[in-house]
Amino acid sequence: MPHAELNGTRIYYEDEGDGFPLLLISGLGANRLSWTMVKPPLLDRFRCITFDNRGTGRSEVPPGPYTIDQMADDASALLDHLGLHSVDCVGWSLGGSVLQSLLINHGDRINRAVLLSALPAYTDIQHRWLDALTFMRRNGLDDEALGVIGMPWAMTPRVMTDHVRRYEMVQLMRTANPEPTSFEGFYGQAEAIRAYDSRRKLPDVTRPVLVLVGAEDILTPVSQSVEIASLIPGATLVVLPRGGHGMVVEYPEDTITQIRAFLSQPQEAGGPV
Repeated sequence: MPHAELNGTRIYYEDEGDGFPLLLISGLGANRLSWTMVKPPLLDRFRCITFDNRGTGRSEVPPGPYTIDQMADDASALLDHLGLHSVDCVGWSLGGSVLQSLLINHGDRINRAVLLSALPAYTDIQHRWLDALTFMRRNGLDDEALGVIGMPWAMTPRVMTDHVRRYEMVQLMRTANPEPTSFEGFYGQAEAIRAYDSRRKLPDVTRPVLVLVGAEDILTPVSQSVEIASLIPGATLVVLPRGGHGMVVEYPEDTITQIRAFLSQPQEAGGPV
């Protein structure tokens, strides 16, 4: 299986399909498998590149804490490794912060960007949520238990009040990720997202950006996507009428439809190819 030595860290990646390259960046503590429901419908048009951020999956777990800029540098180095000048990119949650850093510090590498359930900086409530999650992980709760506890933050009431759907989601968590994230890897990423604040530099972004969020997202609420879109010149904001932070899993078709539509728009003359 392919690994690349990037910035002194061994990073695992998967590269599948033809067409224009599309880089998919996962969220906090998640790995490439978080895109399992998204990638297949995109392979008819895109060359999909997924990877495990440092600290997760099959990638190395270097000592933390990490930084978002460091993780973005990893992604840029992966493009160098693959011989790619520029890509379309989707970043989900923490992956959206990594993508913001790419747009700010490596803007020439990004053709078009989709910031999915993203945030510009942590709020007090998000700090408290992360404090609780870090405490539980430090005290030995495994990924499955944490997934069940965290479901109300990610899924909508339609899942939480539907016993069959909720059971299906629990079963999915049990089988979908055979590579649980260690506390060290989680902590390294958690400190990265906790410290990141893109707001001062977002007005410098020059690439086409879609800011996509579900109206029912309580972890990264719509107000944060509105703030991002207001700071990036020319950004497009789309608020889906249903779906929370986990809309990629709960409503994959809605999410994929918006991603495909945005990435299918004609590119302005003079943009990267």
